[in-house]
Amino acid sequence: MISCATARGLIVKALDGTIEPAERAELEAHAEMCQACRAELRGLELTQEVIGDAFSSQTETARAKAQIMAQLSDWARPPIHRVVRPRAYWAQTAIAAGVMLVAGLALGIVVERRPQGPTLVEVPMRAGHVGGMVLVRHDGSDSWQPLQSGAVVYQGDTFHSAAKATFVLELENNSTIRVTPNSMLALVSYGDKTEFSLEQGECTASLQSPHGPFFVRTPHGRVEALGTEFTVTVSDD
Repeated sequence: MISCATARGLIVKALDGTIEPAERAELEAHAEMCQACRAELRGLELTQEVIGDAFSSQTETARAKAQIMAQLSDWARPPIHRVVRPRAYWAQTAIAAGVMLVAGLALGIVVERRPQGPTLVEVPMRAGHVGGMVLVRHDGSDSWQPLQSGAVVYQGDTFHSAAKATFVLELENNSTIRVTPNSMLALVSYGDKTEFSLEQGECTASLQSPHGPFFVRTPHGRVEALGTEFTVTVSDD
């Protein structure tokens, strides 16, 4: 039986349409035993059904918009007795954001809202190359936006790369962080020390020397940069 972390990765692959039949069978078998993952998978299936109907020739564009927005809103509202685990919640929110982005671009819906919450603190960091579907969520906001090359980075930002998507964060002094597909990375702090949190996936930091304290936190511990280049991976192995 696969783990919940593996199931989350397969759900993202299902969203991108890259999941293999054997992987789909493993995902469905896991979902039968896991209530949280079953809810996430059902949400994905519901969304795909809505979008499929919305783009049919019998459905007008205005009605399609209403269907997608209404049913995605219903999915995002958790049932009264539902318990969502923190790590599973991140994956579910990213999936909803990805579907909203695809539907919004296709139907002309603008998916760009300023976050509601504390004032954002800009840091001397920018998004470099962005390939594929990469989303960013600002601190204090529950909405995701597509990450664009050259975008400003704020303290507390969380980034999610979908299957086949990669991105680079450019720090001061030409230092970079390269992030692989199916990864979740958050900027925890920037200043006297720089700290990221890698929830899943892989990132490689290339730091210019000398550099200040630099850490990457994972569900398994905390890694400190002692040299100029290192890779951190979070997997089920």
